[in-house]
Amino acid sequence: MITKLVDNLGAAIGCRFLNKQNKLIFVEYSRGRISVLDMICPLDSVVSQGTTVLKGTWIFDCETGSLGGDLSGPGDIWWEQIDNVKRQMVPVGGASLINLGKVNFASITPAILQSLVYSNVPIPGNNDSTNQLVNNDVFAVRTRAGNVAKIRVVNYGYNMNIEWVTYKIASPYHIIGTGYTTPEDIAITRDEKTAYVTERTGNLLKVALNNANRAAATVVATGMTAPQQIYLDEQRQQAYVVEYANPGRLIRIDLNTGQKIVLLNGLNKAIGLLISSDLAYAYISEQSGGGRITRYSLQGGAPLEIASGLINPFFLTWMDPSQTAMFVAERDPANRITIVETVPRSGSVRHVINNVGMRPSSVACIDSSQLLICCDREIDKANLLSEIAPPIGLFKGIGLVPPHMIVQGKADTKPEYPYQFPKDSPFGGKLSLQINHMLAWLKGARFYRVLVDGKIRRDTWSDFKLNTTSGKYDILVNVAPVNQDGYYPIHDPNEYYKNTDLGMIIDSTTLKNGLLPFKIEYYTDNAGNALKDSGGNALIDSLPVMIDNNRCTASIEMPIVGGVTAPKQCGMYKFTDKTQKVTIHYVASHPSASHPSPFAKYSWRLGKAGVGPVPSVPECKVDGDVKLTPFTFEKEVGALLETCPSAAFYAHVYVSAMIINGYSRQSQYDASTILAFALTP
Repeated sequence: MITKLVDNLGAAIGCRFLNKQNKLIFVEYSRGRISVLDMICPLDSVVSQGTTVLKGTWIFDCETGSLGGDLSGPGDIWWEQIDNVKRQMVPVGGASLINLGKVNFASITPAILQSLVYSNVPIPGNNDSTNQLVNNDVFAVRTRAGNVAKIRVVNYGYNMNIEWVTYKIASPYHIIGTGYTTPEDIAITRDEKTAYVTERTGNLLKVALNNANRAAATVVATGMTAPQQIYLDEQRQQAYVVEYANPGRLIRIDLNTGQKIVLLNGLNKAIGLLISSDLAYAYISEQSGGGRITRYSLQGGAPLEIASGLINPFFLTWMDPSQTAMFVAERDPANRITIVETVPRSGSVRHVINNVGMRPSSVACIDSSQLLICCDREIDKANLLSEIAPPIGLFKGIGLVPPHMIVQGKADTKPEYPYQFPKDSPFGGKLSLQINHMLAWLKGARFYRVLVDGKIRRDTWSDFKLNTTSGKYDILVNVAPVNQDGYYPIHDPNEYYKNTDLGMIIDSTTLKNGLLPFKIEYYTDNAGNALKDSGGNALIDSLPVMIDNNRCTASIEMPIVGGVTAPKQCGMYKFTDKTQKVTIHYVASHPSASHPSPFAKYSWRLGKAGVGPVPSVPECKVDGDVKLTPFTFEKEVGALLETCPSAAFYAHVYVSAMIINGYSRQSQYDASTILAFALTP
């Protein structure tokens, strides 16, 4: 689902999302500007309001308050009557909606309406017990014209009485810098005060955002050929850029001296760039050579193509902190956003958002579901999860894993879900519980408690709150229970937190391993008065979670050749006959290895030094499930030597835990070992 936020731009190219300021900053190539887009803006005016009867099968226009139209507009919502029982409220004409439930209609402000995540999924209004559009139910609409509206069901029926208010929001678009010559990308320092800009004419510039005109900028480096996307390594005061040329280069620039060091030559119209957090790899999109993304080693290893056949790929953006996948904008004629995983496999390239504005260039992530997309003349807002059914309760999941994709306590993300984790992954490390604070508040909750394995949690963590005077997230809040009974306050919708849905960070190493019940209780106060549903039952979200913080085990015994073990200090094996056996016992294990689906995998490699696994011996390259008992590798000397009279070998085993914290795999629980030996007559 795509919403156009601003139009008539001058070729928006590179962008960054400023988390503390809750705004997008971007460059306009053809107009030489640095511009911003605010995510929450003041009210401009009330477009329309009143009460009316929304007739069955009719379409309602939130701007005018009139009925009629057709599915292509004008109009925003369609009260569809499928049969005598099945009914639903459907967004039409490019509008989107979200159901808030039985909440206080007057308390829903324009700021709240702007902060909601809208979807094109209809709201069930069936004439039976599954109906969500009951009397006093409230739902919100982002209209086809980009306004926001709130609608209350006054009296449910085939002909439905509704009350509505539609708001126009002040323009979010502002220009903060002018005078640039064909700017391509912009990178921002952590304090969100300084920008670095590439100009197609060959420059890397530095400018303060409080005085962002080109005349106030300083030239850091020049003399490049069409420099494109920037990767900023602020800690080491370095920047990386790629050149759109054939041949082009990857260049590292010292931000203090302007010195340029060429890291890669021979690139073919490179344009997008990401550097791994350990600075070991560069991920580069190239528009020639089949439209590809390649992982280049910055330590001398061979390049690895991770995606090909892309349509004019442009800038790259990490999908999440784990850096296991990235977004890439594919330009016309594709005009789409694609997910590319860093490890190529079947399904590692997925087209997830189609029909975005013409010539998309870059993507910025607001959060795990909302993306901002810079296109030639517009900026679009896309809901990555608009086609995914939302959680039924107020609990939104652990990290990026929603509760309905936690099966028997383990992650089971469906193929259509954008954030993929291996099936049956258990949870470990620090777990971020996500709660729909806004909906909880609107339902009347003011506090909540978390219980794990029947015990009340009293964890503490830090978050940033929006300073409504400065407009920045610069108020540090230490979140803790208000009393020893473990009550935490629900976020007031008029107070904006950087981590909107964060409900608790639990250090799961304080828990025992195994399937544990997690429960979240909601209260109207901190004295034990539970929030109840329309049936008088306490609102509680609960599910079992498989906790596993066990470490993997990896070991390799010294080889046995012809029944003889070589001294460890030498590692040299004399053989008398090439039919003699080379036997190696190794361990690749995890405490869950006896389970039908163990929580770890292993890889075994035996190869010649500088060459790799022996290609004629499949047993030299094995991937599989761990087990409790040792593995045994055994092969004849001649099979390993092949045509070599003698050779040096390595044996390597790596055991990788499947444990996740909801965002990424917890590699601190992995284990590996390696040894070397030689075979000689």
